[in-house]
Amino acid sequence: MKIVITIIITSVVVLFAMQNFDHIPIYFFSSTPVNIRLFFVICFSGVIGWMIRYITGIQREEALKKRFKVLLAENKALRAGAVTRLDEEDEF
Repeated sequence: MKIVITIIITSVVVLFAMQNFDHIPIYFFSSTPVNIRLFFVICFSGVIGWMIRYITGIQREEALKKRFKVLLAENKALRAGAVTRLDEEDEF
């Protein structure tokens, strides 16, 4: 099944690349254009977008890890307090 999915995705990417293989002028802070194939511009934009999302995801993940550690410590403290309270109730 993985091979079939890989073949389908590869075929779609190859067809997309063939249809978008024209040169387009890109202006980088100057008046002289740089001719780059459209496919590479699209891929580069996608990679940059993925990197930005990945970096923001890492920051969010770190914040969630810190919050999880705090909540875990609070949970342990509450459980420890609940166990001692249950032990005290059993004595009556």
